[in-house]
Amino acid sequence: MAGHGIWAINGTYPKRQGTDVEILIDGEEAYRKISDAFHRAKKFIYLTISYGDPHFLLVPERIEIFFDVLRTRQKDGVDVRMVVWQPALKTDDTIPDPAPIKIPGVNEGPGCIQARWDETKGYHGLYKSPQGLFEPWLVELPAFLGCHHQKTYIMDDGCDGYVAFVGGINPVQFYWDTPEHDVLNKGRVKLGGDPLKGLEDNPPLHDIFFRIKGPAVADVLSNFIERYNGASIPYRDVTSDVLAPPVTLDQIKEAPGGIEVQVVRTIAPDTYQTSLKGDQGIRELYFNMLGAANAGDLVYIENQYFFDHGIVAEIHEAAERGAKIIVVLTSKPDEGTLQGKVENKLEEHYEYKESCPSVSGHENVGLFTLGNYRSDPRDPKTLIISETYIHSKNMAVIGDQWAVMTGGSANIAFTSMWFHSEMNIAFTDIVRINNWVATLWKEHLGISLEDALALIKKPDEALNSFKKQAQWNTAALTNGQTPKGRVYEKEGTVFPPRNLAGIDLGNVHVKNVIAKSRG
Repeated sequence: MAGHGIWAINGTYPKRQGTDVEILIDGEEAYRKISDAFHRAKKFIYLTISYGDPHFLLVPERIEIFFDVLRTRQKDGVDVRMVVWQPALKTDDTIPDPAPIKIPGVNEGPGCIQARWDETKGYHGLYKSPQGLFEPWLVELPAFLGCHHQKTYIMDDGCDGYVAFVGGINPVQFYWDTPEHDVLNKGRVKLGGDPLKGLEDNPPLHDIFFRIKGPAVADVLSNFIERYNGASIPYRDVTSDVLAPPVTLDQIKEAPGGIEVQVVRTIAPDTYQTSLKGDQGIRELYFNMLGAANAGDLVYIENQYFFDHGIVAEIHEAAERGAKIIVVLTSKPDEGTLQGKVENKLEEHYEYKESCPSVSGHENVGLFTLGNYRSDPRDPKTLIISETYIHSKNMAVIGDQWAVMTGGSANIAFTSMWFHSEMNIAFTDIVRINNWVATLWKEHLGISLEDALALIKKPDEALNSFKKQAQWNTAALTNGQTPKGRVYEKEGTVFPPRNLAGIDLGNVHVKNVIAKSRG
């Protein structure tokens, strides 16, 4: 990596040595470990919440309710604080400022959870192409399009260490899922909800979290304190500022076997007094990572959106240099919601302002989506096929002797890169990155881990494998054939509606339902 300069030098936080990183794939693993961390903490638990549900089940089989756990820990003497996004408009699956209705155990006086709500800023400024492909033009986006989109958890580990979780999985039940992505998994249905309707309305969902230990935890904590102390709805009569952090950088030990990690953000200008110029570290990181990709290198992306055309321009340039690029995207992001309509309009507008939409036809680039299938308990000879909603936001660039990966809450979207509040982490460790990308490909392609690792070393074959499976599976939807793995073409794939009427979920086995397809 020498000379590639991948780090975001203009971001708030520098790279930190000695930080351990673990990837947590899908909600079952992520929230089980977050729950364990909640229970181990003895001093503090600090949270940033975007979308959320107070009745979210962290571990569904234990009926372990999100706010119940936090209330219990507060009663145990743990300092529990949170900063929560306050939407400008009514928005599903959020926890808006509760006044005059109170959340039990929150802001009710000493010994309670301290919560502050945070409204967003709009964006006013120039939209520029890093490649100079169009003349900059003025962009005016109102505050109601903004979102404090970070999802982080920071706490002590109950001993003498500290841990942070940075990712994209909201504490909302249909975001919780397993690597099987079984369309009939009741763990994805909100407490008290109609199981069949909930599973029909919400497809299985793929996402990741990162757990970090070591010095970079101090930066996740610093972000929380900045946002909590600067929140626009502070409830100062029942909450107090964090006057001194519960731990400082010099007090956090390097983790054994730790690596270089950088915490990167998006913060809109003029949102907080401590960051008046804002922060576009995530966008800078993306540019630098893609700028390092050359002939023979592999770029692997998972994302919900694909319309920050500055970044798409860099993908195009990397493909022109000979890099092989595999992009896994959501089939129809936020379909039917206000947010989805706004994002689609933005995508339509910016699509014509840059020449890089042609990237989708570049021979070195493949755009894909994911689906899932299982036998139908009403008729074992037929299959239930559904999309898998891609909510993960991660990218790996892998060379022969180097690799860099980022992941967190940021979409490849103008909104996420310029004025939403976002947080990612970035790190360089070729062994971990290869193993984690291979684990994702094992899940998506239905192959062994060994075969996935071998494909990573052969980017041409990897891209062709994704293309061949996607072509087969997209055709199989029309021809009534059994899919191979889970990869489909992004364009032209229409998944059937999830019609689950009459299924007795009490008799449905949901583990390893497609084990045979994994090889």
